[in-house]
Amino acid sequence: MAGVGAELDQLRAALQRGLGQQLDQLTRDDLGPRVDELVVENAGLVADFAEARKRADELVRQLAEVQDDLAGARLSLRRMIWENNQPGPG
Repeated sequence: MAGVGAELDQLRAALQRGLGQQLDQLTRDDLGPRVDELVVENAGLVADFAEARKRADELVRQLAEVQDDLAGARLSLRRMIWENNQPGPG
């Protein structure tokens, strides 16, 4: 009986090793295509980020332009108000 138990343990261990190897192989086989998918997705995200960064830079430039225009308009308005408040010839 003791021999049967030992043989059973050996068979169980061999089965576990075999299943582990199969699982490792399946995982490796699945990882290759998944890595490829992630590489493609990452490239798309990098391109999207570059595009968004370019757009953000353009918006920053436009904002600076608008702020300059606003500052000029405020200065002109102050000048007009000051000129209108000056006493006329009298």
